[in-house]
Amino acid sequence: MRLSFRIEEIQHIKLLDFSIDIAQPKLTCIVGKNGTGKTTLIKAIQNLCTADVFHRTSATTIFKPESKITYGVDGNDPIVFTYDSNLRVLNSKSVVPKALKKMISVELPAPHGSRFSLFRNLASADGDIRTGIVTGSFEKPKNLVKFLNEIYGSNKFDDLIEVRVKAISYYCLLLPNSRYIREDYLSSGEYFLLSLYRHIQSGCRLIVIDEIDISLDAIAQSKVVEKLRAFCQEFGANIIFTTHSLAMIKTLKEGELLYMEETELGIATSPQSYNSVKSMLFGFRGWDKYILTEDECLQGFLEFLINRLGVSAHYQYKIIYVGGGTNVTDLMNRNSVQGFFSSAENVISILDGDQRGYQHVRGRVFCIPIESVEKQLALMYQAAPESLPTVPEEILQRFNAAAQNEKGKILWKHYGISKAISVPELYQYVFESDEVGLREFTKNVLSSFLERPAQLEVAQPILGGASKHLG
Repeated sequence: MRLSFRIEEIQHIKLLDFSIDIAQPKLTCIVGKNGTGKTTLIKAIQNLCTADVFHRTSATTIFKPESKITYGVDGNDPIVFTYDSNLRVLNSKSVVPKALKKMISVELPAPHGSRFSLFRNLASADGDIRTGIVTGSFEKPKNLVKFLNEIYGSNKFDDLIEVRVKAISYYCLLLPNSRYIREDYLSSGEYFLLSLYRHIQSGCRLIVIDEIDISLDAIAQSKVVEKLRAFCQEFGANIIFTTHSLAMIKTLKEGELLYMEETELGIATSPQSYNSVKSMLFGFRGWDKYILTEDECLQGFLEFLINRLGVSAHYQYKIIYVGGGTNVTDLMNRNSVQGFFSSAENVISILDGDQRGYQHVRGRVFCIPIESVEKQLALMYQAAPESLPTVPEEILQRFNAAAQNEKGKILWKHYGISKAISVPELYQYVFESDEVGLREFTKNVLSSFLERPAQLEVAQPILGGASKHLG
């Protein structure tokens, strides 16, 4: 089921579009500078379940007559909330299906999150909790204990128990002589993780947490992402969270990190790598020169060429893989305006050769002379399979059945996992297939950019733009 959210004219947001397929379990982190619209998006998601969320958590001045939120649900008739000037809130004539509401769970930061509502209930439930402990009417939440102990790397929560009062689960650390530490007396981070676990266990397909790092210490931040990723697969859930924690961002995998920013057309979210977000969000300026590229494989190959051919870098440099040719060039162009890496002349993009001829390959954008490292590896294997380590029959069948542009990825992944040949050896193997072209590329692009104080000459017809294949 695909859900889409379109926010128009709310607070500073002119337009924000966001969509997610909740049928595909996945972890997603949204980062961005303060005020870009992350919390507004999360409130808009919760608005589907509790239509008074903006009334409870925001000033009425954030709305104007044109304010609107449009929800799309699998191509059905949209659910539209528009501004009601009499009530001074968003209102809708559409009925939100109960089944849809049950699929979504949202946790806002202090003081509006559901954990703070539960906090108020704990005192009134204390008598029933005490009775449950004295009579032994409690259970051992083994999965929760494992979750907390793994996050904090201790056995502190071995004596955690669960007492149910009026269908609500309350947690306590059991002490001798029927004494106990109620969950609201734990640290704010521990209490937050208990609340987070409740959301995960709720059976919801979409779980959204704003400012997940606020209450967590550095150790918990570094470990919680891995656990959430596992929960997504175990419970078939989509978990979306926002954070400003570099420690958490660093643990995310490719495709899990979205960067939110304001553009001329409105608020946009785009997939980004850790390195690019670190530069844009934290103003990281530790390098003189930057090379932006498509993926980790090409990043490693450029490093190989620099070392293999003895490029004497005059500058401190950083090669950052971003993901996708247009994302690479878009990031470089935005740097030209905002300067979050460096000035424009200190940043270039290098893409795979199969990007040659596309409109975004121009100016300070260059292509390697081969289609890509993986594609070149596949071509060489097809021409002379005996020149590489033997491939198991199962992998070979997948390789033969795959489309030509996918064959190289299968082969590269196999060798990376099997360790039958090292990555540097694979790079050397690919290098020897077009040594003349790759030497010329290294001299004209990498050496010129990194060795000399003079600016890189970009008007080279054999390398940039719609240049022809080298070699």
